[in-house]
Amino acid sequence: MEEFIGRGSEVLVIGGGRSGLAAANLALDLGASVSVVDDDPGTFATPPWEALRRHGGRILSDRRIGPWIREWPSPVLVSPGVPPVRWSGEVVAPPLPQVRGELEWAASLWPHPVIAIAGTNGKSTTTALVAHLLAEAGWRPFVGGNFGTPLSEGVRKVREAIGKGRPSPYDVGVVEVSSFQTESMQSFSPVLYLLLNITPDHLDRYGDYALYRGAKMRAVSLFGPDTTVIWNADQEDYRSGRSIGSAREAFVIRAGSPGDAFGDAPVLRIHPDRMEIAGVSGIVPGRAVSTEKFMLTGGGNRQNLGFSLLAAVLFLEGQGRTVPLDLLERGVATFTGLPHRMERIATVRGVTFVNDSKATNVGAVEAALAGLSDVEKPNTVLIMGGRDKGGSYLPLVPGIRRHVKEVVVLGEAREKIRQELSPYVAVEEASDFYEAVARAFSAADPGEIVLLSPACSSYDMFHGYEERGDRFREAVRRLEEQFGGERTRHAPDHRHKG
Repeated sequence: MEEFIGRGSEVLVIGGGRSGLAAANLALDLGASVSVVDDDPGTFATPPWEALRRHGGRILSDRRIGPWIREWPSPVLVSPGVPPVRWSGEVVAPPLPQVRGELEWAASLWPHPVIAIAGTNGKSTTTALVAHLLAEAGWRPFVGGNFGTPLSEGVRKVREAIGKGRPSPYDVGVVEVSSFQTESMQSFSPVLYLLLNITPDHLDRYGDYALYRGAKMRAVSLFGPDTTVIWNADQEDYRSGRSIGSAREAFVIRAGSPGDAFGDAPVLRIHPDRMEIAGVSGIVPGRAVSTEKFMLTGGGNRQNLGFSLLAAVLFLEGQGRTVPLDLLERGVATFTGLPHRMERIATVRGVTFVNDSKATNVGAVEAALAGLSDVEKPNTVLIMGGRDKGGSYLPLVPGIRRHVKEVVVLGEAREKIRQELSPYVAVEEASDFYEAVARAFSAADPGEIVLLSPACSSYDMFHGYEERGDRFREAVRRLEEQFGGERTRHAPDHRHKG
């Protein structure tokens, strides 16, 4: 695939987001002639696209994304945010020889080992955590992919440095990989592939869970023995998934879970205060890493940490390096998490506001609720809603019964959420985001929590979960300005009457 695009290639890039821009620039760097198409002409009215035009890139302003792309005679690079049905007419992208996803293509040009993190929930936190642990151990990781910087941009930085006679700024790539990127893969060989979990998501794009799960598993079917897949042994999926490829295997499992007999495979067992590692050469079987100083709460984050630790250990072992468990333990203690993921924003008159805008599906909200401290009675007001992704909200009921006293809903999904959850918890609707935060603040008493954990995508109201989280911060700042100090009972009541 190194020669998939070369000097003189006529390349078509589908999608004008970050991945499309990075792919177009890299293709230009390789000497290709680049054309780009997107359904939103306003996408290209920005300085980065103006710079691309100046360097010879062409915007196909007279076209829209459509099935004509299947007949494009030369290389096509697809951004993950463009559903295959728009350009191919099929729900899952067909394996066309002239079509590659941006990340798959960039990975073929990446000169360093790749650690790929996949799954439904926890990918971004785990990606950042793996990179943090490796940095503590003295490595220089590129961090990106589906999260943050596209891998194509990382490839450009490596090529630029080498072209100027300087060493590469990176020695390993730690990349988040989504189902949108794996569904069409034809060649991909990371040294490690972390499959954190699979729960229903993106059903608005795939139509059913089987297609979504198949998209997640697609990459596994491509792997050979040079790749190690780290499976979540607390999920059933790994039992059937193990048979579809020829990768080596490792496992993360909670202590006390029955699991399978893992033989000599590497295994990490998650305990409340430590993580035990076995099956790794150079580490005494059962050697534990303390997690007492880990700052992130919740069972989901402990799973993320287990995967990250095992990945770091296996990577270092595979590179022939001594595994510095003391440095990894220090990395565990110094990782502070990412914005928009169970991020404590402020406390206003005794009410703590937590930003979990990244929770764009039901499974992520389940994990957020499971990570809340046990209390005698529900003490959380939950803000939900946005663009519905096609699944049911009923799996949230057990967590809501334990932790949530009221739900405030907004956005396109508000009526569906209200209908499904109102038999189990008080639900009120808000017409806009600031009203939702105000209603939640009014419903919460001192010592309680307002949690933004939407279970929906943000695209009905925002350009992404980051913008939604930033709007939440802004709304909380307004409340701080208005009600600074410890909260009293005199806050205005924004709830519906009667």
